[in-house]
Amino acid sequence: MVNKNLSTKYFILQALRKSSTPVSGESIAQECGLSRTAVWKAVQALVSSGYGIESVANGYVLQKDLTDSICPWEFGAKENLFCYYGTTDSTMVQARKVVQEIQSGEKLKIVIADKQTKGVGQKGRSWKTTKGSLAFTLVTKSDLPILYSRRTVMACQIALVNVLRKNSGRNFFVRWPNDVWSEEGKVCGVLDELYSSGGICSWQNLGVGINVSSHPSIQKTDSVFKKAEPGIRRKIIGDFITEFELVKKEIASDTENIALHWNSLCMDRKKEFYAKDSGVKMKFIGIDSYGSAIVEKDSVCRAIPFGTFSFEKN
Repeated sequence: MVNKNLSTKYFILQALRKSSTPVSGESIAQECGLSRTAVWKAVQALVSSGYGIESVANGYVLQKDLTDSICPWEFGAKENLFCYYGTTDSTMVQARKVVQEIQSGEKLKIVIADKQTKGVGQKGRSWKTTKGSLAFTLVTKSDLPILYSRRTVMACQIALVNVLRKNSGRNFFVRWPNDVWSEEGKVCGVLDELYSSGGICSWQNLGVGINVSSHPSIQKTDSVFKKAEPGIRRKIIGDFITEFELVKKEIASDTENIALHWNSLCMDRKKEFYAKDSGVKMKFIGIDSYGSAIVEKDSVCRAIPFGTFSFEKN
């Protein structure tokens, strides 16, 4: 019998993808421990979702696959973590609803969409979700002091850099306060929202937009890949979930490990920048363990909290 953590839809797709001949509904039913009617219903649901599954005399065949699908069942045992939308205004908006409805004991959910009509970035700026992009919001249980909340964003950036480097073979870097860049331009942004009480952050939503195989026609932007690769979006999100959970272990520690890790991946350390608001020139040293920028001006260093300052990025 199929692993109980794997859905019928997942198993059907895997069986059809591996077989060059028709797969009978009876064999699928026996493997899943379900009735043939249940299998038929799952097949019809997949067809309605766009998969080209055809019924022939001795079973089912996959005539047309959705190689870029990010539907929940594509993630195997992680399926229950996903809330999927073909089109939505913003995954951040939907994530707010998830926080209100989340079940006791759940610590992670991923709200994901193929298309956003009103994607948002920092300070309410619009985020263009082009075809070939990946847009999702990570709903994560925090229980950290609000002072530590930037560490979760730092962990997210680190995980993204590690995953994008692994999957593309290219170099990517973190940039303060919430970006990931290649050597050519911005490929990813992170937007966070907090739910807190009594100084403790109970939930933190991390909105992530990645230019996977295309990017907006905006100066200093780039995409991870120059052309789409089959299944790469779900490979990236699957790897990211695993990597984020590993890096997240550094957050709760009182040590400076998370800051040291972030600084080691930063492309801007020791570089000089101009402040956007004042035009004052200063050197970016790195960040501290709370996510504040450490800058040097006239041989004096000071910490600048996120949200109070921004650089003119080169």
